[in-house]
Amino acid sequence: MSPRLRFTLVLVAPLALLTAVPPVLADSASTLFGLPALSRDDFNRLAAQAGVPLFWGEDGGKVGVPEPNELVALGVLAGRNPFVAEGALTPAFEKAYRKLVEARRLEAVRQELDQGLPTLVRTDLSRLNAAEKALVRHILRAADRVAALFARQSGAAGLAGDDAPGTPESAALFDRNQGPWCAAPRTESDPFCSARPDFPPRRWDPYPADLPHELALCEHLAAQPNAEALLDPFTVVREFEGNLMAVPLNLEYGDAMRAVAEDLDLAARAAKIVGEKAFARYLSAAAAGFRTNQWAAADEAWAAMNARNSRWYLRVGPDETYWDLCQAKAGFHVSFARIDRSSLALQDQLSKLRTQMERSLGEIAPAYKPRSVRFAMPDFIEIVVNSGNSRSPLGATIGQSLPNWGKVATEGRGRTVVMTNLYTDPDSRAMAREKARRMLHDETMADYTDDRRIALLDIILHEATHNLGPHSDYRIDGKDPRQIFGGQVATVLEELKAQTGSWFYTELLRRSGVITDVEARQIYVHALAWSFGHLSQGLFSPSGNPKPYSQLSAIQIGFLVDRGALTWEEVEDPVAGRTVGKFRVHFDRVPAAARELMAEVVRIKATGDVAAAKALIDAYVTGDRAAQVHQPQIAERLLGFPRGTLVYSVEMGP
Repeated sequence: MSPRLRFTLVLVAPLALLTAVPPVLADSASTLFGLPALSRDDFNRLAAQAGVPLFWGEDGGKVGVPEPNELVALGVLAGRNPFVAEGALTPAFEKAYRKLVEARRLEAVRQELDQGLPTLVRTDLSRLNAAEKALVRHILRAADRVAALFARQSGAAGLAGDDAPGTPESAALFDRNQGPWCAAPRTESDPFCSARPDFPPRRWDPYPADLPHELALCEHLAAQPNAEALLDPFTVVREFEGNLMAVPLNLEYGDAMRAVAEDLDLAARAAKIVGEKAFARYLSAAAAGFRTNQWAAADEAWAAMNARNSRWYLRVGPDETYWDLCQAKAGFHVSFARIDRSSLALQDQLSKLRTQMERSLGEIAPAYKPRSVRFAMPDFIEIVVNSGNSRSPLGATIGQSLPNWGKVATEGRGRTVVMTNLYTDPDSRAMAREKARRMLHDETMADYTDDRRIALLDIILHEATHNLGPHSDYRIDGKDPRQIFGGQVATVLEELKAQTGSWFYTELLRRSGVITDVEARQIYVHALAWSFGHLSQGLFSPSGNPKPYSQLSAIQIGFLVDRGALTWEEVEDPVAGRTVGKFRVHFDRVPAAARELMAEVVRIKATGDVAAAKALIDAYVTGDRAAQVHQPQIAERLLGFPRGTLVYSVEMGP
């Protein structure tokens, strides 16, 4: 049975069992007055800037914490130190220290913001008629409500009250990141980077507030007999009379979900007026989902929509789990767009190959028995607005396959979309080319292109592959991938399958005449540049979770190096003014290497080979082959570039 059909409150393990779970990540940061502890260098630097007449001398006691005998009064205060009295720190010191910590916090906030580059997504809907504008307004209002709902899920909602910070930088960070926590690679692990001066720790609302929100909690829940209920994507975990129970989303967030449903019902009425019958059916079904937490009907109505029976695209509801501590709970989001009809011819070409694409997986990995797949090839859409879990602080999803669970997913009838209007501006294209040049040999750069069609093909193949082979609802002995591999490993494996599909199926498109030899090389180079971008962001999040796209990129690059399809070569770089290492692609070896990696990933997923999955990931992420990925060099060269932060403008007119 799909987890979407379960609504029973299930009592599980006693709370006492969970409180004894040892944390995976120890808090190694020192604190003072409940604040992150300044380093000695930062203390002295900031004290000089702020005019605080105090110098922290030798740090000889508790390392990282200023102690009374280490503090020296400066200038006219010499001999009468108001910051130390009777061998103890005084209230005057605490006041001064808080001032310095606030200065350090604002430095980190500015550095966080500087790692993003506002990138405009502008949509002119002023030519719509009055009924169409009403439809759009109802959806935009629902998007705002969904953003507030996701803020509750993510733990940010309670941190944006009247006591929220008043500095413009802090407010800007909170708005951009949908919470006080930092997300950019240079600052996401900085203990001083927060939009609030009280530095609230990250807490995820789907889990009990009084339990440690650490990966050990996820491991413990996954080991319980009732793990499927506890980690159901459409529930939260709550404590009740000393036990834990799984509570459906519509019971926990009932009022907020019903408000979204009301907006969607109004949008459905407007859609009927303008003749958008398929869209109206989805809006009504989604509204029912928000009231009942049953999403199967919405999935059916959504899958029935396409580029030929509606001018609009909308996905609203709980879907992806990457944001979550345990990568188990579905986050509420909205992606609203117009259909880009200019790419329908390409869609038709690729649709003819889907059966062949599925069968090829059984040919290279006999352990997998191909299914009859009926999924639609990607719809091309132009984003109007992203909201909730779809609005990233940095970067954006430009391709997506949904749903992740339920009958539609199991039967391969999901829907894949590609966002065609993101990062197409001249500045974004110029930056992407320069980042690729920093990492690629000149010979390989000759096949770099910012042609929109090449980028779309890479994304299409990735998203289409989500629907092929062992998928999210694929079961072995009654267990799905998350139960077999654990949530983190299952996520990495699925994304590795999808992106390896882009490399693997490129050769099929070339042999079928859909693309030329040159275009095949261009797709490989585009995919490689995409991986560099993710590797530059690091391999793990601050909570210790794997970054799926970064880790799959490490596996792919390391595997290509092992098979001789990719080499690291020292070359003269006139821009850098020195010899640097760069990657060269040996295109004649790529198809065989991609085929071999795809076969192994499909075999692992089809057989539930946990040991092989961990061995494959560990080898290139933390093991003896990680060095050949050159992740530190990639990060060093690319982190100086800001990442696009999408900002939206919707022009409706009167």
